[in-house]
Amino acid sequence: MRTIFIAITLFLLTAFASQTPAQQTDEQLMLKYFHSISSGEIAEWMTEICSPKYNGRLAGTPEYLAAAEWAAAKMNEWGIRPAGDNGSYFQWFDHPYTVVNEVGGLWLHLPQKDGATIKKSYSAPKDFYPGMNSGSGEVTAEVVWAGYGTTAPELNYDDYKNVDVKGKIVLMNRDVPYKDVRNPEYSKWVKYCYHHYKAENAARHGAVGMLYIDGNSANPNISYHENLVVTGIGPEPLADLFAGLGKDNKTLLSQIDKSFKPASFATGRVMTMKANTTRHPEGRTCNVAGVIEGTDPDLKDEVIIIGAHLDAVGNAGGLLVDGGLDNASGVIDILAAAKALATSGIKLRRTVLFLLIGGEEVGLLGSTHYTKNPLFPKEKTVTYINLDMVGNGTGLAVSASESCAGLREYFTAANDKYIHRTMRSSLSRGTYYGRPRSDGLVFHAEGYRTMSLSTTDGVKPVFYHLPGDDETAVTPEIMEDVAKMIYLAFIEMANADQLNY
Repeated sequence: MRTIFIAITLFLLTAFASQTPAQQTDEQLMLKYFHSISSGEIAEWMTEICSPKYNGRLAGTPEYLAAAEWAAAKMNEWGIRPAGDNGSYFQWFDHPYTVVNEVGGLWLHLPQKDGATIKKSYSAPKDFYPGMNSGSGEVTAEVVWAGYGTTAPELNYDDYKNVDVKGKIVLMNRDVPYKDVRNPEYSKWVKYCYHHYKAENAARHGAVGMLYIDGNSANPNISYHENLVVTGIGPEPLADLFAGLGKDNKTLLSQIDKSFKPASFATGRVMTMKANTTRHPEGRTCNVAGVIEGTDPDLKDEVIIIGAHLDAVGNAGGLLVDGGLDNASGVIDILAAAKALATSGIKLRRTVLFLLIGGEEVGLLGSTHYTKNPLFPKEKTVTYINLDMVGNGTGLAVSASESCAGLREYFTAANDKYIHRTMRSSLSRGTYYGRPRSDGLVFHAEGYRTMSLSTTDGVKPVFYHLPGDDETAVTPEIMEDVAKMIYLAFIEMANADQLNY
């Protein structure tokens, strides 16, 4: 009898193991591929995409395009169909770019009592960061503090009104005097917030150098002007420029914010700025787009889009930012979920588009290009879900605009039933009139229902736009659970008879 029992047991185990996907129950099949998503494979992909051969994935560069090819090859391997231009995985657009060949330099001239001058040298990235889109050359000139670097005649505001910056170096801050981005009045100021505008305005006024008080980190989101050398400036050189003047940057800005009256002045200090860059006006870059087509005749035209920017900020003459947390994390979260969905054999009634976005760091170019040239009709898009810096922490979060608030439940339910992380669910805050700073806001501004996924309770230091943002800047375990949550939520969302927005 014992022999017969063992034989029957072995037969049943063998029969279950040999079941085809069609013979397995829906939950068995779902759980099989749920468990196939692993932090080990995610860590391998992180090491790959943050490797030196991709050189920080600056949009437009050959290294970025190589990273795009790598991601497309993965999609092709898993049977995810191309959704880009002309039957490819790529949605192309023009993008001139600049390569920083050397770290450059920054020096303050210090007059001595005997008439001599010594130069104080600063180091990168502690004290300054090379302008990622700077003109090439060396300039020595007086520094003029120009507040926010803004000329807004219709608002009766001009930081350049009472100063002459021709042939000089302008020192300026981010943003504008008006700070309430939730107030419709802010919309009058928003065009003056852009880094591109500030560089253009400096060049228009004849400046030869621009010191940007933008934090001493990489910032490729600024316009290129051949005869304008640009450098991001840190706390020490800023303090040195103000030393002995009886005023400081923070206090001056506070006065402007209250009075809306510029306070620009010539500092009397002389600095030397040096940059070595090469401009590539012929540059092009791309989004990477792969699709799992829906199987339901009535629902397949409805499209769920999930996106993350593939580009990072590149290499500034040896200051390499691999873009691990920002934003290889979001890309790999999506790829891990995409692999499980595509290889599981589970049928999805609605269509799912995986969109890896190019040119986010240089001005949200890829998302803007997509919304102007959509691969699927906006009116048929269920939602656009954005992931950016989703790979550091122990908790999960989902946010949604009011137009699709109900879709959050697919993600919270997946976490509650299978993942069991602390999770926050929220509505996106009210109308935002400020400069868009994420791909999600670009989609939102164009009338898409938008959502975002994120991680909370960070456990690792964040090297935002700095060396150190590499494969070690993430926690693969939380990335595994983000991917699992996407996988589960998409099965339910794609197959629901009726979506509750």
